[in-house]
Amino acid sequence: MKLLYYVIIFTLISKFSFGQKAKNQPFSYDDEIEFYWKTEGDSLKLKAKNKLLIATEIIIRDRKTNNELFSKLLKAQDSIVVISYELNTSDTVIAKRFNDSLKVGYYYGHKSLINPDTSYQYRLPFQEGKKHSVSQSFGGKSSHSKPTSLFAIDFQMDIGEPVYAAREGLVVQVIDWFTLHGDKSFVKKANRIVVLHDDGTMASYVHLDYKGSFVKIGDRIVKGQKIGVSGLTGFTSGPHLHFVVRKERDLAIPIYFEGYPNKELKKRKRYKVKN
Repeated sequence: MKLLYYVIIFTLISKFSFGQKAKNQPFSYDDEIEFYWKTEGDSLKLKAKNKLLIATEIIIRDRKTNNELFSKLLKAQDSIVVISYELNTSDTVIAKRFNDSLKVGYYYGHKSLINPDTSYQYRLPFQEGKKHSVSQSFGGKSSHSKPTSLFAIDFQMDIGEPVYAAREGLVVQVIDWFTLHGDKSFVKKANRIVVLHDDGTMASYVHLDYKGSFVKIGDRIVKGQKIGVSGLTGFTSGPHLHFVVRKERDLAIPIYFEGYPNKELKKRKRYKVKN
């Protein structure tokens, strides 16, 4: 999950909308982490409340230089004090000074809770008995050159084809209300499922179909379970499944699949599920 930044004012947090939300499915970043100011004694404190089932890393940066000043662990469904000020002027003045000089954001996961199991053999995330080609693999020039996607794999899959869990874990995010696709302006408008693994890493299954999820947040899924259907949503020119496993700070890590031990899947080659 990418680092998300807030502008925080007293009693109000600006909301980042994903757009195209169903009325009964509100989603903004403060649905995940709630930041709020609270006066306690002679102090004004910026607090963060985690509504997620996954720990996060809260990052404070200098607004002008973007340099990181400090970070804090915020455990799942917990609250912390991010920063505290002596209440020597009005609370609104302090909050404004904060907004003018600092910015706060977060990532899913935290280094202290992540120890990637590099020996784990993933299941290919599609139907057994079928072959699918790889349109982009590790370090793909099209869109897999950044640290967040360096070890992602794109599988050519038609709209409506089933997607299967590559590894067991806990579902921590489900977004399934988008219908459109296009250029980079659609990068945050892809339907997806994010699964937390036992070693703290997180798998993202991206570009799923509208209402194409068969799981919900809080479900514990097993390897090989049907979890959704492929689609054509977000930043893409054609239907495919984007699959990536990440550790702290959204960094992609290399993964390998059953039947293809320690082998990087190659572009344009076709693969099938092997046990």
